[in-house]
Amino acid sequence: MAFWLGGSWGPDPLMVLLVIILLMRFLLWSCLGTYIDYKLARPQPRRPKQD
Repeated sequence: MAFWLGGSWGPDPLMVLLVIILLMRFLLWSCLGTYIDYKLARPQPRRPKQD
């Protein structure tokens, strides 16, 4: 019962940092995947043939 009196009331800072890193990684991968899909789906402009 002694740990209740002197313990920390907030969440563990390392756990918060881990959650923030995982969220940022998820957002980065989803944005990168959307960008790659956009680049692959967009038709590339074709150059006219030069004879």
